[in-house]
Amino acid sequence: MRRSMLPVVVSASLVGSLALFGCTVVPIGQEGTYTGESTFDAARDIDTLWSENVQSEIGGNARDLNGLLGASSLVADDTASQFAGKSLSTSSSAAGNAVVYAVKGAGTVTNVVAKAADSGASSKGYITIALEGYDGPTEVDINVGPVISDTSLRDYLSSINLNDYRDTTEWSQVSKGLNDKAQSEVIDPADIATIKGRRVAFVGAFTANSATMSKVTITPIEMVVE
Repeated sequence: MRRSMLPVVVSASLVGSLALFGCTVVPIGQEGTYTGESTFDAARDIDTLWSENVQSEIGGNARDLNGLLGASSLVADDTASQFAGKSLSTSSSAAGNAVVYAVKGAGTVTNVVAKAADSGASSKGYITIALEGYDGPTEVDINVGPVISDTSLRDYLSSINLNDYRDTTEWSQVSKGLNDKAQSEVIDPADIATIKGRRVAFVGAFTANSATMSKVTITPIEMVVE
C-alpha cells in the first residue's frame, strides 16, 4: 500500500511546488486555452478552405486546358507564367521540377473506370474526356474516386503551405480533406454510373511533372453534366 501511494504524494507535492512558484498546470488537451493556439481540426479547416480559397484561387485562375496542352513544355517557366501555373519547388510541396495548374474545359466522356459504374473497377476511379477543340496526343482524365491520392487541389493554394501545420501528417490531412470534399460536393452528384457519352464541363487542378505528358489527370472542383 505504501508503494502505491507514493506517486500520488509526490504528484501532489509537485503541483503544490509549481503553484508556489507561479506556474500553471495545464490539463492535456487544453493547451490552446492558455497559448491562444487552436488545435488542428481537419473538418473545420477544410470547410473554410473549400468555401473561401478553393473556389477563388482555383476557379478564379483556371485557364483553358486546350491551350495549355498545346504548349511546348508543361514545366517551362514561360508556360507556368502564361497559364497561372505554380511551381511546386517554390510553393507548398517542394516537389522539384513540377507545376500545378488550375484548368477548365469541356468534352464528351468516352470511358469510365470507376466503382460507381463497375464494382470490380479500381478504387482510384477516373473518367476519360474527349476534350473539345483538342486533337493532340495527351489523354485527359478526371479523378472520380472514391480514392483520390492527388495533391493538386492543396498544392495550388497560395493561402497555405507546409509551415502552417505542425507536421506532414496534418499537411497530408489537408490534401485528403480537400479531395474528400471534391468527392462529396462535385463527383458524387455527377452520377458517374450514367456519365459515359455525356458532355461534361469541368474546372479543376492537375500537376505536370514533365515537359510532355501522355495523360493528365484532373481533380475537379466543378463538374456540370449535360
